[in-house]
Amino acid sequence: MSLFSNGNTKVRSRRPRTAGELGRAKSPPEVAKPRQLQRRALELNKEIHRLECLIADAPRLQKQRRLETLDELPPLETGSPRARRKKLSMAQRGQVTSRRIMLAVEWCLVLGGFMAVTGWLNQWFHFLPR
Repeated sequence: MSLFSNGNTKVRSRRPRTAGELGRAKSPPEVAKPRQLQRRALELNKEIHRLECLIADAPRLQKQRRLETLDELPPLETGSPRARRKKLSMAQRGQVTSRRIMLAVEWCLVLGGFMAVTGWLNQWFHFLPR
């Protein structure tokens, strides 16, 4: 493998070409024949005419479409569209996380207090069998 090749495909060097190299460049591409040019011009003229007709006819087509769909009802909404979540900044995410942690701690304290009161009452009134 040589310095400027990548497998089977050649990689262009990054150095600029010299004036001599540019002078030895490939010859310009062949000039198209007159018949090919005439055929291409005819195709382009037909396409231009078709597009001009379409543009000129656009208001009538739009009115026709509107009249065709005049008696149609819009589709019923199956439900409210889902609300898009608003992106939160890092500080707001931290506040949400700390709020959730504090809520979890609060629930643990309430549950622990409830269990403590139930245990204390069980000592006196024997709700639960031993």
